[in-house]
Amino acid sequence: SLENEWLEIERNVMKPYLEEADIVILSALVPGEVAPILITREMIRAMKLDAIIMDISIDQGGNCEVTEPGRFVRKDGIHICGIQNIPGRMAVHASWLYANNMYYYVENLFKNGLDALDFDDEIVKSSLVTHQSKIHHEGTLKAIRNLEKSE
Repeated sequence: SLENEWLEIERNVMKPYLEEADIVILSALVPGEVAPILITREMIRAMKLDAIIMDISIDQGGNCEVTEPGRFVRKDGIHICGIQNIPGRMAVHASWLYANNMYYYVENLFKNGLDALDFDDEIVKSSLVTHQSKIHHEGTLKAIRNLEKSE
């Protein structure tokens, strides 16, 4: 079938890269269908010892022939990660990272007190747009000057 011919072409293109790769991330999906098998057991046997395959498409069947849903396994000397729902697991980490960054950003803004912004601080200069009715942000000032020139 055409699909099998296409998959074989894809596999042949991937083979030399797989043999040199330390890590392979698989994420090929076809909406509403089972994920296509892009890496066969034979291809795994040609990979470097201790290489890693992250099969992100495992929720739709996976792109690696030997990925096991929900498991991190070792097959033919290759580590294969079949952790399910990876995008759902990232939300907690992304939220924590954002909250952590915001905490340190705000802490830096007010390191000298609530009424004492350090206008020479690189972070303050690059992010503060206005303060007490005055525009401080260079990018905004430049945009206003360009707008005034064009009028």
